[in-house]
Amino acid sequence: MECFLCQKHAGKLAAPPGGYIYESAHWMVCHAPVDKAGFGTLLVESRRHFLDFSEALPDETASYGPLLKKLYLELKLITGAERIYQVIMLEAVPHFHAWLVPRAREIPERGIKFLEKDFTCDEADVQKLTMALREAMK
Repeated sequence: MECFLCQKHAGKLAAPPGGYIYESAHWMVCHAPVDKAGFGTLLVESRRHFLDFSEALPDETASYGPLLKKLYLELKLITGAERIYQVIMLEAVPHFHAWLVPRAREIPERGIKFLEKDFTCDEADVQKLTMALREAMK
């Protein structure tokens, strides 16, 4: 069976909400599905199929940190998030991808309690956010 993310990158599956925000030789960034994630939750997906950093190429690892720095900065500025959680599990989809999950200051839950919540968000809001982030990432 072909990998879900590889199929998505090849255009064989529906585009993510708002389309891809950022694409480079090594990484693709999009908003997570609106029925599975809160507003501003991003997915950083490796363009090449590999499981984790033990299989990553030097250029992939070297470009990951600077990409995250820019994403954290812009996501905080645009959403007003107090914290950005980064979650990497790789169980359901064994292709490297990290979830960036913003948490607003006014949300009382922290850490794991926050991540355990069931999230959804509005597609129209996500469309606006992805446009703003795409512009900011240029």
